[in-house]
Amino acid sequence: MRTIEITTTQNVVIQIKLATLFDRIIAFVIDSIIVTISYSILAAILMPIFESMWVIYGLVIVLAMYSLIFETLMRGRTIGKAALGIKTIKNDGSQPEFIDYFRRWAMRWIDIYGTFGGVAMISISTSDKGQRIGDKIADTIVVKKNQLSGYELSNITTITNAKDYTPKYPEVRTIPESTMLTVKRVLTRYKRYPDVDTYSSMILELSKKFEANLEIKRTERSHTAFLRQLLKDYVILTR
Repeated sequence: MRTIEITTTQNVVIQIKLATLFDRIIAFVIDSIIVTISYSILAAILMPIFESMWVIYGLVIVLAMYSLIFETLMRGRTIGKAALGIKTIKNDGSQPEFIDYFRRWAMRWIDIYGTFGGVAMISISTSDKGQRIGDKIADTIVVKKNQLSGYELSNITTITNAKDYTPKYPEVRTIPESTMLTVKRVLTRYKRYPDVDTYSSMILELSKKFEANLEIKRTERSHTAFLRQLLKDYVILTR
C-alpha cells in the first residue's frame, strides 16, 4: 500500500495511506450498482404516474450526479467509498469544497465514462499520489479513512508492569482522550522530523499548556520527556 507525506496548512508534515486502485474500482462498482437499482425502482414508480419520457431524462440527469451529490453531502465519500473505508481530501489534508468535488465529477466523463475507466486506471497507477485527471485538476487525493483518526490509545505505549507503577502526574486523568492522541501524533512526528521548527514549537506549547491547565510543575529536563511521561501516566490511569 502506497503512502505519501503531505504538508498541512499549519506546515505540519503527516504521513497518510493512499487508497489502492482496487479500493477505488470496488467502490465504483458498488456505487454503480446502487445507481442502477435506484434508477430501476424510481422509473418503475414514476413512469406510471407521469407517463412522460421527461421522467427518464430527469432520473438520468440526477443519477449522473450521484458522486457529486454524495461526496458533497458525505464530506468526500460516496456509499461505495464509505463501504471501502476511503474518502477524498485535499492535497494538504483539508476538506474539499463544492467546487473541488465538481471538478472531480466533471472529469469523470473523460477519466471513467468516456474511456471505460482506462484513463483513470492508467493515471492512478502511474501517479505518485494515485490521482486520476479529475484529482489533479481539483488538487485532491483519495486516502484510507481509518488512518486519519490517528492512533489508538492501546498503541501509545507499552508498560510491562502496570500493577507496580505509580503515576507521576495523576492529574492527567482528566484530559480528554482526543487531546492525548494529539500529543502522541506530535511526539511521533517530532521524533521523525526533529529539525522541523513547527514540531518543536508545538512540543513547547503543549508542555506549557499542560503545566498551566493541570496546575503542575514538570520535573523532566525536556518538554518532550514531560509529554511522554504524561502519556505513560494517562494510559495506566485510563485503561
